[in-house]
Amino acid sequence: MILFPAIDLKDGQCVRLKLGDMEQATVYNTDPAAQARAFEEQGFAWLHVVDLNGAFAGESVNGAAVEAILKATKNPVQLGGGIRTLAHIENWLEKGLARVILGTVAVRDPELVKEACRLFPGEVAVGIDAKSGKVAVEGWAEASSLGVIELAKKFEGAGVAAIIYTDIDRDGVLAGINWNSTIDLAEAVSIPVIASGGLASIADIVRMTMPDAQKLEGAISGRALYDGRIDPAEALAILRGELKPEPALFEERP
Repeated sequence: MILFPAIDLKDGQCVRLKLGDMEQATVYNTDPAAQARAFEEQGFAWLHVVDLNGAFAGESVNGAAVEAILKATKNPVQLGGGIRTLAHIENWLEKGLARVILGTVAVRDPELVKEACRLFPGEVAVGIDAKSGKVAVEGWAEASSLGVIELAKKFEGAGVAAIIYTDIDRDGVLAGINWNSTIDLAEAVSIPVIASGGLASIADIVRMTMPDAQKLEGAISGRALYDGRIDPAEALAILRGELKPEPALFEERP
């Protein structure tokens, strides 16, 4: 089970948004590369990066910051935001990304995603961001008519490395991950699912260790790490089975 710390990039800075609103951005670090090094030093094994400007622009905007991150950490990095073509994908993988995350293009052109999986096996993930159960695109600015599971099933057997599922209604507000819909998705497809949006506390980390969550690849944490609501050493020890949390934290979370 992997806990992915998140670096969301806006105007070259490390930020967190509230409910996906670019106007509600809190700057946590003006040096994303330093933040990447800090996460590695804290013991994290992966890094999740999103080019927020790129998600809206449809092309890389924070490329310099991403390249600085890649130079700063030995950890594998997955990147989403504005990656819409095979050329974009190939370019980023050549620069050292472990995985690209395709979101809007997964809705607009699923065949491109399948072709990317064929050309770059194990290096393509799909980002499914949902608001009120429907998939959102273009940096969450537009809603589609697609349901989450409906979209995910389009990629069964295509070789997608993982699905990153974000509940926009919970993102950045520390409301707790939407475990019900995340686990429903994981049960509906054979593709590994990563939970995103709303991870709030150690209780969510404990929830990751419960039997029905074991089918997940992991979860992404942003604001809770930056705000100090989660202690990295404690969280990673729980996920490794080295630390038994307080019994009260095992209470079922919705």
